[in-house]
Amino acid sequence: MPRGRPSTSLSRLLPAQAQQILQDLIKDARITVAEVGRYLQIQRLEEQLRSLRGGGGFGRRPVARVAAAARRGRRKAITAEQAASRKLQGKYLSLVRQIPATRRSQYAKIAKDRGREAAIREMQDALKK
Repeated sequence: MPRGRPSTSLSRLLPAQAQQILQDLIKDARITVAEVGRYLQIQRLEEQLRSLRGGGGFGRRPVARVAAAARRGRRKAITAEQAASRKLQGKYLSLVRQIPATRRSQYAKIAKDRGREAAIREMQDALKK
């Protein structure tokens, strides 16, 4: 099985020469077609990883920025008001998932007009909770 990267002299091979060398290696049973296939699959996966990591030479991608931000440190603590809002939103979402899709818009309208608390009360009454 091939190991490591080709040396600089091998990287100057023409495609036809490389193909001939591979055919000779396969004919001499020094390498199998399956091994060549696995090597090519690994090469494709490495290219995909480089692309996803932003190593394609096109500058930093959003994924790289998010990863860099995660390495820099902790998030800011949320306020009590934000925590309460998230808790209320979680309760709203858990109830609205139990409502048939045809009636969800009526509760969304209630939440918009009178607030999520009112919509939650209405859904609880409708679900008898």
